[in-house]
Amino acid sequence: MTDALAPALPLSLLASNREQFSAVFYEPVSVALQTKTNLHLHILRVQNGDFDLPGLYRVLKNNSVAYVLSRLNYQKALGDPGRMMEVAAKVQSQFRLPDSNAGEGGEVILYSLLEGHLGAPKVLSKMELKTSSGHYVHGSDGVHLLRIDENTYQLIFGESKMYGDAGTVGASPKRGIQAAFKSVGQVHDDGFDFDTWLVQSELLKEEVDEVNLATLSAILLPSATGGHDAIKKHNAFGLFVGYEIDVTDMRVEEMELDEIEVELKKRATDAITSQHDLIKQEITDRGLGIYPVHIYALPFAKRGVGDKAQGIDKVRSELAAQLGNHKVVK
Repeated sequence: MTDALAPALPLSLLASNREQFSAVFYEPVSVALQTKTNLHLHILRVQNGDFDLPGLYRVLKNNSVAYVLSRLNYQKALGDPGRMMEVAAKVQSQFRLPDSNAGEGGEVILYSLLEGHLGAPKVLSKMELKTSSGHYVHGSDGVHLLRIDENTYQLIFGESKMYGDAGTVGASPKRGIQAAFKSVGQVHDDGFDFDTWLVQSELLKEEVDEVNLATLSAILLPSATGGHDAIKKHNAFGLFVGYEIDVTDMRVEEMELDEIEVELKKRATDAITSQHDLIKQEITDRGLGIYPVHIYALPFAKRGVGDKAQGIDKVRSELAAQLGNHKVVK
């Protein structure tokens, strides 16, 4: 997690959830691609020759409660354990039925990374945006607030993409990166038309003390509060790119488990490293160089033979099924 001062808004994820989420990954590898652009590679731990997807699904199911519920409703739920099953059913009902295009799993991953790794508390999740602003359901997957120093903040607009190879081995990272930057480029072109009434009506219902409430209002609603000369707020982007690595050529039956682990990590790292120049070019071409950009990359393995090979599409469906307590659509 980024070393920072206490946030103006508390993290919505409990410390235990953040720790459990971090534990399913190896130590992340972070690279500063540009002055304000940082890429963080998170690789799932390998169990018996494969990335630990069951572990990921488990922690994301737990994190989904804080993602879906406002802080106020989450605190109410924590204070009334007798309603545990009711709350769980309510949370699960918010997720769509699983299919190969399901994207809500990626949104929960991005939320978990921005809170668990970057230390940027959510302002609003996409689930809250769904009920309040149809525009931002399409414009952002969530909004987070990162405190940089005593008086400087970043309002981070999130975007998550999970793309497979689509028939061309190795195309997955490139497709995801291009799609993510296309989306945030649109947010930039729209001029960050963030509805302050939305923040005012939803965020100010949160359980924060008067000092933090005044600070948040000055950061997020400067026009309503008259601004605060000492406080600086910059818009920023948080991107999650889930990509697949094709391992259908690996003869795992001829490899030791440690060899498989090393090879998976190498392929995952090489695949995203090869896209460094593309990321820089996307930022330049779309005029995004004025913004801080936090990029999170997470690889998944594509396994199987011929037409039966399955990768990130299968992960999307399984994750959607886990979050919504549905059966996977075959």
